[in-house]
Amino acid sequence: MENKVKLPSVSFWENKKVIITGHTGFTGSWLSLTLINYGAYVYGISLKPNSKPSLFEILKLKNKIKKNFFCDINNLEKIKYIFKKVNPDIIIHLAAQPIVNQAMKDPIETFKTNIIGTVNICEASRKLKKLRQLLLITTDKCYKNSKSNKVEFFDENHELGGDEPYAASKASAEIAINSYVKTYFNENKIKISTARAGNIIGGGDWAKDRIIPDIFRSLKSGKKLIIRNPNATRPWQHVLDVINGYILLIESKKSGSWNFGPMSKSSHSVNNILNILKKNNNKLKWSVKKTKYKNESINLNLNSKKSLHLLKWVSKWDLEKSLKNTQEWYECYYNKKNIISFTNNQIKKYFEI
Repeated sequence: MENKVKLPSVSFWENKKVIITGHTGFTGSWLSLTLINYGAYVYGISLKPNSKPSLFEILKLKNKIKKNFFCDINNLEKIKYIFKKVNPDIIIHLAAQPIVNQAMKDPIETFKTNIIGTVNICEASRKLKKLRQLLLITTDKCYKNSKSNKVEFFDENHELGGDEPYAASKASAEIAINSYVKTYFNENKIKISTARAGNIIGGGDWAKDRIIPDIFRSLKSGKKLIIRNPNATRPWQHVLDVINGYILLIESKKSGSWNFGPMSKSSHSVNNILNILKKNNNKLKWSVKKTKYKNESINLNLNSKKSLHLLKWVSKWDLEKSLKNTQEWYECYYNKKNIISFTNNQIKKYFEI
């Protein structure tokens, strides 16, 4: 199903200088291509792609980005140099260590990148003369979770917390951002906001230990999929719905923290995802091996009423529509069709441009 949604303004983005950190990642690649379609000049800061295949490389974004800076956000002096050189209108900070199980294996690097890396972005931004908006992306996992079987919908005022390294690093980043806002940014013209999105799905995600890429790798290889938590609930949503939220937030020139999750009173489990996709491809088979990463949240959902009322944002695609568009992307890629044209068409269809 498609909902009527508010869409961004081409005139706002045309010729704007936008720095995107983490532009070689899954969401960063979709965001970069979307803003390029809107006429923005996109500058990227990121490590080089770390997956094979890579959406960034599939879409040949290196040639479409105004300037690529391949470096680590933990290098403060390098980040300061790039920010000063580009002199951007807008900065969108996506770069992070985003995988829960990787955080379990390497907590030091996760805390360093997700906390100190974010602090570096704030520090490098605060004296920029042209900058007007700084959007820092965290996660829905930054909320303190009771881990009960009760399904909770967290709003922006819910207590922050995190019992495993990834969640804790993102909650800590939110606290650090707030300290920068109140100490350094409260008297200048830069609007700072944080965005907390749900589990983002869409074509071109190749990360390990994520349900959607695991499903399509399973279908491609013919191997049975192993599921660890079939009853775990998440606020699943398509990457373009989330990107629309980010863009509308920047256009609004508002600050503060914002949730972008599906506007549904019901929650969807991993089992729901599997059964929807199996209707479209009966070759999908799975078995359950009930292992759980220590302290990982089982029930996790977002209350996004603030974004609905103040930004007029709502998900355009429901879960079935999101999964359909995701499945079509992977089928196009695996069937070796023109995936660059297909991806651009998905963006143009969604945003009606």
